[in-house]
Amino acid sequence: MIVNESIVSLGISLLALFFAGFLATRVNQSLTAVFIVVGMILQNFFPVTIITEFIATLGIIFMLFMFGLEFSVGSLFNNQRKIFYTGICDLLFNFPLGLFLGWLLGYDLMQTLLLAGIIYVTSSVIVAKSIIDLKRSANPETEYLLNILIFEDMFIATFLAFIVGIINYGHIDAKGTFFVMAKTSAFFLFFIILSKTSKKFKFIDKVIDIEHTELFVILILSIIVLSAGTAAQIGLSEAIGAFLAGLLLSETKQRHRITEAISPFQQFSTAIFFVAFGMSIDYKHVISLIPMGIFIFIISSFSKAFGGYFIGKKYALSKRASLRLGFSLIPRGEFSIILAGVIAMNPNVPYPLKALTGIYVLLCAVLGSIIMKESDLFIKWFIEKKTSE
Repeated sequence: MIVNESIVSLGISLLALFFAGFLATRVNQSLTAVFIVVGMILQNFFPVTIITEFIATLGIIFMLFMFGLEFSVGSLFNNQRKIFYTGICDLLFNFPLGLFLGWLLGYDLMQTLLLAGIIYVTSSVIVAKSIIDLKRSANPETEYLLNILIFEDMFIATFLAFIVGIINYGHIDAKGTFFVMAKTSAFFLFFIILSKTSKKFKFIDKVIDIEHTELFVILILSIIVLSAGTAAQIGLSEAIGAFLAGLLLSETKQRHRITEAISPFQQFSTAIFFVAFGMSIDYKHVISLIPMGIFIFIISSFSKAFGGYFIGKKYALSKRASLRLGFSLIPRGEFSIILAGVIAMNPNVPYPLKALTGIYVLLCAVLGSIIMKESDLFIKWFIEKKTSE
């Protein structure tokens, strides 16, 4: 009976997602923000079920796998200097801001670290989609924007593994920190060596070279889930295992076939993940958190925009391209939500982190997408104002 009710609630959720998503696409809005709002509304009618939680977990796993699949170990090494420099600049402009705000809000060390990650990381999904929709792939700033996103995703994947490892260890101390860093480094190194070896001897290509579509999908799913499960077994995040599985398979000839096969699973489960997050946001805190969410959005948007502008000028981009780079870094989304959901926040603190993240991501996803879309208007106004002065 409970299972039947869970399936019915899932069906209602999917139908609500369809109608809300359809309306969102008509007005060119971010689906991430819309799905969170749908979840916030649905919590009034039924709770998060076991089935929803399971699919939401798969959403994180598939999301990180698809991120890993977009990268290439070879391209990362070939372009490592530019990726490292642009990424470090972006990190220094934004991560300390989150640490400062966490201290200002009275969070403990773990909550402060999570807030720093939430504020720091740009939404790769929203930005990548906007680049395609706005036909900006050939723009001079796009190369540097993608370099920053690659660094951010790699950093946050490692950061997520570190945070989860510390939580599983029980407390933060020198021994525990070293142990988590060693495990994370060893896990990364194993997959990188396996990827480089596979590229040379082509043994993974041979293993997954299966013509039968159903068997091919089953094999790829088993690799993803086993990698995620192994990471969880050694005290890391399932997400980091899935990410590294994507990185491993990105070097194979079957990369595009894998993308086509897994994409429907990822889109479905990711949508449920955002809904489940929305359903977990406590209404009692949302209204009171709006002013603080707006405050953090404004400060972090200036930080992202200025950091992007600095990077653009460093690489001799024009003022217009540098500003476009900065504005394109404003949207936040999937990784911020994953970080907010890592541990249950103390409901007694003045600003519960999960609810605050919900407000913040909504603002960043909606307004960030608009700012990125209308960036030329903002830049024209900014340049004209500077000229008149």
